[in-house]
Formats: sequence, C-alpha cells, structure tokens
Amino acid sequence: MQRLLDNVRLFWRMASYAALGFFWVIVLQVFAIKMLPRLGYLAGRPIGNDPPCITPECDFSAFWPAGLLARQHAFSQIYNSVAFLAVQRHVLAASANLDAFFYPPAMLLPSVLISYLPFELGFFVWTLGFIALAAWLLRRSGLSWPVIVAGLLSPAALWNTELGQLGVIGDAILVAGLFLAGTAPWRGGVLLGVLACKPQIGILVPAMFAGQWNWRGLMGFAAACGVLLALTMVFFGPACWAAYHVAGSPHAMAVLNAPFDSRAYAGDGVSIFWMLRSLHAGLPVAYAVQGVCTILAMLGAAYIWQRRDLARLDQVALTVILSLLATPYGYDDDMVAWSIVLAALAERRCWRIGMLDVLFWIWPVACQIVSEQTGILFTPLVVLLALAREAHEAGLLQRRDALRLA
Repeated sequence: MQRLLDNVRLFWRMASYAALGFFWVIVLQVFAIKMLPRLGYLAGRPIGNDPPCITPECDFSAFWPAGLLARQHAFSQIYNSVAFLAVQRHVLAASANLDAFFYPPAMLLPSVLISYLPFELGFFVWTLGFIALAAWLLRRSGLSWPVIVAGLLSPAALWNTELGQLGVIGDAILVAGLFLAGTAPWRGGVLLGVLACKPQIGILVPAMFAGQWNWRGLMGFAAACGVLLALTMVFFGPACWAAYHVAGSPHAMAVLNAPFDSRAYAGDGVSIFWMLRSLHAGLPVAYAVQGVCTILAMLGAAYIWQRRDLARLDQVALTVILSLLATPYGYDDDMVAWSIVLAALAERRCWRIGMLDVLFWIWPVACQIVSEQTGILFTPLVVLLALAREAHEAGLLQRRDALRLA
C-alpha cells in the first residue's frame, strides 16, 4: 500500500512538472510573438500600436510623453486625458490610443530621465535597465540566481515587460527591501521608500516596520519618501501636485469606481474591491469590505514581523501575499513579487512542486482569460489560497501557540 501511495505521489509530481513546463512554454512563445516585432523600431520601423494594449509600447506610451511634458512643466496636459491623448498622437503616432498617466508626481522623475532618449530606444533602456537593476537588488538581498532567473522569467514578469510597466523593478524593491529590513534597517527602509512612486506596492511597509518596532527602518522609509517629495518640488514645483490632485487623482478614482468590466482594467485586477464589484456589489459595500480587509492585512503584517520564530523568507512571502489583498487598486502585472517568493519557497522545498504551484505560477496571465469568460474576478480567492498554504507551511498557527496563550 505504501508503495502505491509513493507511486501516486511521484506521478502527481511529474504531472505537475509537465503542466508547469507546458504552460510556461506557451507563455514564453506568446511573449516572443508580441515582443520580437518591436525590435523593428530600432531599425527605423514607424511607431504604431502594439499588442496587447493596442498603444505604442503599451504603458510606456504614458511614461515617456509624461516625462516630455514634465520637462516643459505642462502638468495640466499630463493629467488631462484629452490633452494627453493629443500629445501622444503628436509625438508618437497619429493612430495612438489613450494610455493615461495618473501616477503621483514622484513617478515623473524617472519619466523625465527616460524622455531624453528617443521613444524607441527609451523603451528598451527602460525595460532592460529595470530588469538588470531588479536582478542586482534581488541578488544583494541574498536570493539565489535560480530563484532570480525564475522570478524574472515568470509569467507575471513577462506580462509586465510586455506592458512596459513597473512591476519588475517595483516588486524587486519590495522583496529586497523586506529582506534587508531585518539586517540593514536603514538601507531597507530607504529602498522601500522608493515605492512612493507606486505606493500600492508598498502598502504594508509601515505596518511591517511597526510590527518589528523597527524605528530605524521606518525613519529610512520616511526619509526616502521625503526626498522624493523634495525632488518633485525642486524640479517641478508645487504645480505638479496641484495638477495631480485636481485631475490625476480623480482620474484614478474614476477607474477604480467604474462598473466592473472584465475586458477593461479591472479584468486584470487583484483586489477584493474589484472581485466584489464583479459580483455586482455596490461601491459602499465594496469599500467597506476592502477597508476591513486592508486593516486585517496591516494587522497581519505587523503580527508576522513581530514573530521572532518565523523564518525571514516566510515573513517576506506572507507580507507579499497580504499586500495583494490590502490594496483596492492592483493588477496582475504587480504579481512579480508573488512569483519571486513562490520560486524561493519552491527552492526551499528542493523544487518539489504540486498542481497548486502551477496554478499560482500561471495565474497572473490566466486571470484575464478567466475573468473574460466568467465575468468574475477570482484572483483574490487564488491569493487567499496561497496565503492559507504559506501560513500552514510556515507553522504560523501551531498548537504550541494556542497552549502558550491558554
């Protein structure tokens, strides 16, 4: 009987490896089909709309023109959709579709730098530069090269690269900063403070530092946020923040509050808020439930980092997973950190995986298909499943804790 069970386990493990390889190869093929034609831009091909976004270089068509306008202090055009589209069609392609810029002004700092390069070259410098920087940060945080390579070639990372988005570098900063927070609090805090450019990634960072009573880390985090604020004031002046609060922030809120459409932004979402909206919940209910979940995630992060008996990898993994549940505004291309910690946890198990690992690994590119077919956003449920498994593997709620409390 034991031999039969061992054979079944072996078969299941081999089937998991086969499924992972099959789906991962498909993702890599789709990535190559979409990305290789873009190399034509370097050979002089006219700028056009690229899949999957049907805009030039996807979201990079928002960052580069925004940097161009920021150099001219034309902030009202950056945060005005009609004016911004006119600029995109003027500087990129007459057929360009709108890819709005509604990020905080701190994001204008790297956008300005990249705008000094031609658009076509700028995309590859932006993309490859962020990938190289992410690899360096992850290596400095102590992760092995197999984990780093797997994370940066994961479906989530490849999807992010297609979009020209910030998930690779932002999530690498999150993971590296969390690992550094315990051993080099000031450096970890400063690194995590950079996430002010895209704050939903680091939504649980203050709770993590509070749980550790890590005031040096929290001071580093605050200092980095303060420096970014000061730089925006020095280079752009208060007008950038005024334009953001008048037009940029309301635009982001309009995207968040729009009726759920699985073919639009929300179909790629990860938040409990959007899952409830996909189930036809009204805004008050969705906000109330998301608010409670955000508070619980913050308390959970504080508790995780207060526990001295948890391995650092478990603390980082649990925080990364909780962060996806804490934010009302997040997308599947923000799941690169999720993929990095999945790879690190698999390495700790000597790369033993099961079908759940396959589901978790491919979900960032599968969720859009599932959302479109069903009209329901299932991502938070997948994230909750991963949270439950990792909490169990970490021994977060062991019997001895209950006895100690009694």
